[in-house]
Amino acid sequence: MRLEKETKKSVAIIGCGAAGLAALRHFSVEGSQFTCVCYEQTDNVGGTWVYTDNVGKDKYGLPVHSSMYKSLRTNLPKEIMELPGFPHKGPEDKSYVAANEMLKYLEDYADHFDLKKHIKFHHHVKNISPLEGDRWLVTAINLQDNITETSEFDGVIVCIGNYSNPVIPEVPGIEKFRGMKIHSHDYRDSSVFKDMSTVVIGCGPSGLDISFDIAKVAGKVYLSHHNQRVKNMKCPPNMVQKVDIQEVVENGVLFKDGSYEQVDSILYCTGYTYKYPFLSSECGIRVENNNVKWLFKHFVNIEHPTMYFIGIPTNTTGFWMFDLQVRCAKTFLEGKAKLPSKEEMLEDTRRDVESRLASGLRPKELHMMGRRSMEYYDSLSSLSGLDSVPPVVLQIYFDGFDRFMCDFSHFREDKYKLLDKDHYMVQFPNEVEPIMKKQEIASH
Repeated sequence: MRLEKETKKSVAIIGCGAAGLAALRHFSVEGSQFTCVCYEQTDNVGGTWVYTDNVGKDKYGLPVHSSMYKSLRTNLPKEIMELPGFPHKGPEDKSYVAANEMLKYLEDYADHFDLKKHIKFHHHVKNISPLEGDRWLVTAINLQDNITETSEFDGVIVCIGNYSNPVIPEVPGIEKFRGMKIHSHDYRDSSVFKDMSTVVIGCGPSGLDISFDIAKVAGKVYLSHHNQRVKNMKCPPNMVQKVDIQEVVENGVLFKDGSYEQVDSILYCTGYTYKYPFLSSECGIRVENNNVKWLFKHFVNIEHPTMYFIGIPTNTTGFWMFDLQVRCAKTFLEGKAKLPSKEEMLEDTRRDVESRLASGLRPKELHMMGRRSMEYYDSLSSLSGLDSVPPVVLQIYFDGFDRFMCDFSHFREDKYKLLDKDHYMVQFPNEVEPIMKKQEIASH
């Protein structure tokens, strides 16, 4: 027994949201070749799904991680927001669930697979540095005792999520504005906007969701964006779509079409960027223009390929991707599958970047998957010898997103049910019978 423990590899998992829990499950499974420790800064599993009234700094003086707001419901069906092998227990009468229901799902997942015994809660990772032999030195602070702990590991799995580090764009004249300015990261409750005139900058999923939420209590909501798909969306009567901002003045906003609106507040729904302040420069990772460099297949540290980043790609089926990336990382660390050489990984990444730019993606969008998702998942499957993501999952993702864009006020009333890897059923509002559909996405 002692010999078995000595021959096992050790893995550090950073963060305990959905991605971290998937990593814990696979690396701690019975018969695993690994021992693992998960460092979690808060007192609970769930990551971004853990709601807190706090904004800014927490009680330890660290930036608040969660961007969760009170009214949030999922904008994807729960049927594709589950970690493989652990389906949602309910409710069967709805597909779009509240944040606390998603958190309960993740807590149940942790309990079902007995994962909490591997988690160090209230532990803030301060530094990670490479050691000889592709090993790692991890320095963490026990926040409750203010004690610094240092441990060595054979692998590192970074699972800190993508929605904690807000991007605030430069807006001409913004420093003159006398009203309230906040980012959606700090948005918790629409009540603070009661009877206000507000400009919301950005119309991604959060921008739309929060705009509709604020419109319930605000005097006027101006949604400033340049997304042509949103242009014809039906909005509440007190919500007006506007073009991009030209300039901000003391009490209002001048838009690029020459119109002017007097407003009390500005809300940035301008997204997030990647940050890894705990990685030493020797790790070989840097973030430029929202692009994490250099990663093979968007998750392997090319310079030190015993470090993996789970969940970086966007515009895709997150939970299923987390699970696949984790299983791939485990296969590589076990030696059951071999990564290409450093030169081959760099060349593959260069070709991927060139292809994405040629397709029209901007440099800051190089981790967006969208219609490339199946090709990406199949490439991971081919490298590792593991099963890919079922195509039907992606089909529901794209169909659900289309419904989101077409009928924002009612898309959450749709009900989905997976039948097999190729078929699913969906029931739309006011439809008596559900419709059976077949996935149409080609698997490469």
